[in-house]
Amino acid sequence: MSSDFIAIQPFVQTTTKTITQFRLSVQELVLFQSVTIRAELFDADNNFVNVSFVTLTGTDYTSWMNDDSYIVNYVKTSLGFT
Repeated sequence: MSSDFIAIQPFVQTTTKTITQFRLSVQELVLFQSVTIRAELFDADNNFVNVSFVTLTGTDYTSWMNDDSYIVNYVKTSLGFT
């Protein structure tokens, strides 16, 4: 059997993963203007599932101040988590 690729018509395969936890880090910070948060998403077995980015600007950014729980709740809401 050859190891060459065999062309096919595009086929969509959908996989469902259950996200149970995430880890946050600052991706980019523009002082007095915005912050982009990197959210690494994991399943119950701590397997990496995906990464998402959430940016806060304007009032959302200034409301952050030094309360990191604000960021956690903002990311949860932005990504549709409860």
